[in-house]
Amino acid sequence: MISFYNRANPFCEGICLFFLDMCICVHYCTSMETTLTHRQIKIAEEVVEVLDSKFFKTLSEPVRVQILKFLMLNGRADIGSIAENMPQDRSVISRHLNLMQEAGILISEKESRHVFYSVNGQPFLEKLVDITEKINKCMKECCPDCCK
Repeated sequence: MISFYNRANPFCEGICLFFLDMCICVHYCTSMETTLTHRQIKIAEEVVEVLDSKFFKTLSEPVRVQILKFLMLNGRADIGSIAENMPQDRSVISRHLNLMQEAGILISEKESRHVFYSVNGQPFLEKLVDITEKINKCMKECCPDCCK
């Protein structure tokens, strides 16, 4: 769960985003007396929305990252091949694959009795680029001195 605060965290000066119980602080380089503009708040909220998306929630599980790594290194594979290389049971891997597919990270193709999974390449990259652009925009607006 991500929370957005327009106040100082006791350990940080700036905009504090709490994601998976970790504080991600987007510092702004003006004095604490400066009030955040509506534009800055809107931009920071867009970053929060992206970080709180199904995409990031899906990638926050280490097993799913292992599955993604396996498919990136080995290419298209069925659940049997994937499960052979993971410490979890096949049923657990199946649930992870379904969640990854729902989040748009993987695609599946059914061939006779087998379902083959692969990384949904272009949409995956586009999502990462979109996230990077939103964070970049937030840094430029909320912390212009940091981006010189």
